[in-house]
Amino acid sequence: MYLQLAVRNLGRARVRSALAVIGIIIGVTAITSIGIFGENLKKSVIEGFGDVANELILIPNAREGYKSIDEKVVETIRKAPFTADIIPVKTDAGEVLFRGSKRIVTVYGMDEDAVREMFKAEKGTISLKSGRCVVGWSLAQELEVKVGSKISVGGRIYRVSAILEREGARFDINPNGVIIVSSRDIPAEYSMVIVKLASIDDIEPFKKFVSSTVNLKDERVEIFEMRSILERIDEVFNQINMFLMAIAGISLLVAGVSILNIMLMSTIERTKEIGIMRAIGARKSVILRIFLLEAAILGVAGSVVGAVLSIAGGYAITKLIVGDVGAMLTATTAVFAAEGFLFGVFTAVISGLYPAWRAANLEPIEALRYE
Repeated sequence: MYLQLAVRNLGRARVRSALAVIGIIIGVTAITSIGIFGENLKKSVIEGFGDVANELILIPNAREGYKSIDEKVVETIRKAPFTADIIPVKTDAGEVLFRGSKRIVTVYGMDEDAVREMFKAEKGTISLKSGRCVVGWSLAQELEVKVGSKISVGGRIYRVSAILEREGARFDINPNGVIIVSSRDIPAEYSMVIVKLASIDDIEPFKKFVSSTVNLKDERVEIFEMRSILERIDEVFNQINMFLMAIAGISLLVAGVSILNIMLMSTIERTKEIGIMRAIGARKSVILRIFLLEAAILGVAGSVVGAVLSIAGGYAITKLIVGDVGAMLTATTAVFAAEGFLFGVFTAVISGLYPAWRAANLEPIEALRYE
């Protein structure tokens, strides 16, 4: 009966009710669409680094005075039971000369197999044998170096065997502006060791292994976890997403004010009706329930449509900006839609609380005299 009364009352002010529902639809759609898009953008970025989550980088502990990692340490790490692969890297700065152009660039010394594993050649074939080197994409563009060109690196002539593909953001080695030669061509000790573990669960056991061997007497190396970067990225994206959703929530707040206004006007217009209901025995709780039910109906109607539209909106924004919409087909999208629905209903009911309380507390005699 209460539901029928609430629906009838809303039907008596169709235009105002429709405007309130539209406000809820806009608010729920804005909040949920941005939430879905932000989550998909985060997944897209993190997936790009997903294959490095089990990667660690060991660097010399400069605070203890260590500037390099010697071969003995590398061999100790190589014997660790948790490692799937290790890539020792030497780093130097060298003067590069090519056709009158001169640059000071970073020169990495690595094993040929490690270079092939980490990078792909855009042109040529990766080879570091017999005085060959590979050149990063940006440096090759800058110097107009081609495969087969001879360049001088630190006074030694190398033949370019490959131009590497352009790389995006990397946290271990970014090859775009560097030259990579055989580690035998750089006499210095290692500047870092990239360790790939068999599983992300092996990170803590590996760190304990390093503490009990390499760092037993002195803390010779520091361990940099790639996993921590992914966690930080996740945290930053969550904060950005919450900020954007809060901005979108302003539209839902406006919709809530609209419902508050509509319900207050309805209370004034139905003052005599409320007086009659109270006079024939309707309790305050009944009046309160009817008005809250009206607010809830507005909220449910707007939130259902808004939640459905938000999935389409999230898909459109993700398709337009990210491109790949595969990440949308997860339970997270449904969770955001459900949260948007609940938030819309909650806003509507909260907005209807004061008008409902005011209607329920009208004095019957005064309400009957109201003109």
